[in-house]
Amino acid sequence: MDTIAASTPTTASSVSSVSRQPSSSSVSSVADQNKSLPAGAPTSTLFEIRHTPNAGRAVFAARDIDEETLIWRSDDLTLSVLLREYRREVCGQCFGYDYGRDLDTRDKTVGFAFCSKDCQEKWKQENGSIGIEAWTAVETLVKKRSKEDSEMVDADQARPRKKEITQVWESVAAQAALIRVARQGEQQSSEGDGGAVQVTKQHKKALQKALLQKISPDVMSFCVSGLVWRYHHPDEWERVLALAVDSTPYHSSDDLCAFTRTYLHLLAILPLPLLPHVTADTLFLLSSRDSHNSFGIRSLEDGGSEFFGYGCWPAASYFNHSCGPNIEKKRTGRIWEFRAARDIEKGEELCITYLSGEERKLSRGKRMLTLKRNWGFECACERCEPRP
Repeated sequence: MDTIAASTPTTASSVSSVSRQPSSSSVSSVADQNKSLPAGAPTSTLFEIRHTPNAGRAVFAARDIDEETLIWRSDDLTLSVLLREYRREVCGQCFGYDYGRDLDTRDKTVGFAFCSKDCQEKWKQENGSIGIEAWTAVETLVKKRSKEDSEMVDADQARPRKKEITQVWESVAAQAALIRVARQGEQQSSEGDGGAVQVTKQHKKALQKALLQKISPDVMSFCVSGLVWRYHHPDEWERVLALAVDSTPYHSSDDLCAFTRTYLHLLAILPLPLLPHVTADTLFLLSSRDSHNSFGIRSLEDGGSEFFGYGCWPAASYFNHSCGPNIEKKRTGRIWEFRAARDIEKGEELCITYLSGEERKLSRGKRMLTLKRNWGFECACERCEPRP
C-alpha cells in the first residue's frame, strides 16, 4: 500500500507520485498552454503541460501517440531515502538489489552498500567531500543508538494541522538558536579566531541535550539527502520550490516531532558549510514538496514486492493519477521511464497510477478509500465514475 513518503514510514510502502486526480482534457485554454512552465517541468514535442482548475498542472498529449512510445525519461533525482533495514541489500547509488543478499561493496563509514566499485565512486562524486562528511557524522550518531527509534508508528494517528505544525516547530526555535551559536563558536576555534561569539554553558548544554534525544534514522536520511543536494545544486533549487505543495505533510504528531528532533540533531553534527541550509524553513519545505511528489523505490525483479524507500524526481511528478492509466512507469536504476500503455489520441491527459500492483485490483470503493486516505483526493477517473 503506497502512502505519503515525506515522513517516517509507517508501513513497507511509499507514495508513487504526485497526489493530484485526473482532470478534463478540454479545460485549458491556449493562454494557459502558453504560460511559462515552472522550473524543472518536463518538455517534449509529444506532450504539453497545462494548468487545470481542479487538478493543478497536468500532462496532455500534443499529438497522437502509439502504444509503447517512450514519453519521458526522468533522471533528475533530487533526494532519496533508502530505509535503514535495506541498506546492506540495496545499492546506495543505482538501487540495485540481489534478492535480499548482502552486497559485497560496503562503506561502513557512511552506512551504504554498493553493487560495484563504480557505483561507490559515482556516489562519492555526487555527494562530494561535504556530503561524505555529513553522512559520516550521521552514521556515527546512528550507530551509537541504532535501534532506539525503530518502532512502527501508529498509522491511525490524526494528521497534524497547520496550527500544530507551526507550534511544534516554534517550540524548538530557542534551542536551535543556542545550538547554532555553539557551532559558530566551534567554527571560530577551528579558524583560530577569538571572534565576537561567546559560547556559554547554556549553548553547550543545548547541543548536548539535542544529542540525547531519540533519533529517527530514516527521517535523518531524508533531511540529509535533501540538504546535501541543495548544497551542491543551488541553481536548481527552484525545481523543488515549483512542486505541488502539501501544507500538512506529517502523517502523525510523532512524525512531526521526529522531524523537529532531527533538525536539532543535524544542527549539532553536520559539517559547518551545511549549517546555513539547516533551517526549519528548509526542512519543512522539503517535506511539503516531497509529500505529494515522491516515487516509491521498489524491487524490480519480483513485481515490486519489496519497498526500499522513496525519491523525488521533480519532472516526473507532473503526471496525474488514473485507476486506468494510459502511461506505464518503470524504474531503471536511478531513472524513471514513462511509456504509452496503449494508443493515445491528441488532447488526452497522460496519467499514471499511484496504486501498487495489488491495489489496482481493489474494488472501486476500496480504491477510492485508499486514494482519499493516502493522497487526499476523490478519484474522478473514468474507471471510478459511478455506474447507473
